[in-house]
Amino acid sequence: MLFAKLFFFQTIRYFIISGGAFLILNRWGKSRFKKNRIQEIPFSQKQLSTEIKYSLVTLFIFSAFFSVILNPSLGPYIKIYSDSNHYPLWWPLLSIPILIIIHDTYFYWMHRTLHHQIFYNKFHRTHHLSTNPTPFAAFSFHPIEAFLETIWLLPVLMVIPVHKYSLITFAFISFLNNVKGHLGFEFSLGKAKFLNSSTHHSMHHRYFKSNYGLYFLFWDRLCKTEGSTK
Repeated sequence: MLFAKLFFFQTIRYFIISGGAFLILNRWGKSRFKKNRIQEIPFSQKQLSTEIKYSLVTLFIFSAFFSVILNPSLGPYIKIYSDSNHYPLWWPLLSIPILIIIHDTYFYWMHRTLHHQIFYNKFHRTHHLSTNPTPFAAFSFHPIEAFLETIWLLPVLMVIPVHKYSLITFAFISFLNNVKGHLGFEFSLGKAKFLNSSTHHSMHHRYFKSNYGLYFLFWDRLCKTEGSTK
């Protein structure tokens, strides 16, 4: 069953990468990486349990979504392809940054909308239960937010052809970016000034009113919502 395979794979990946990052930074390398820590606010065992619980719910929803869009019966409507002869050889590579740019734009405006008082307490507050997030918070969303986090792909894949391996690569990049945003440690600030850093997103968790971006700082700077990184 495709759903079971997807859920199993995503869950194992989550615990290996998020769990590995947590152990390296907060346990095994705690002293070594102390200077890279962004916030000094301690996190509790309850916070970790909450982050893991909601992340598993999100992975369940993501797996259900991908099992639907990968269903062969949707072939006439969803432009996911596997035969490389259907499109130029450069297209699978180009489609990945295109998906990232579309995702970044969608996420910024969806994220800002969820911070409106009408939606925040009902849905987005779940993610902000972690004032000082850990890598386990990468997918710690309310189920409605988890649905919103992935549904944007449906209309995009109805219009833009995407090779299945390009989609897998994009999903993996997105996952790594989510983990990076919730590391709680900074290793890249100042090296790539157009990229959203771990510090930017950590400060979003702390202050709530700025740094809404996902991959880049473009929309935050254009809309003047880039906040402090201290």
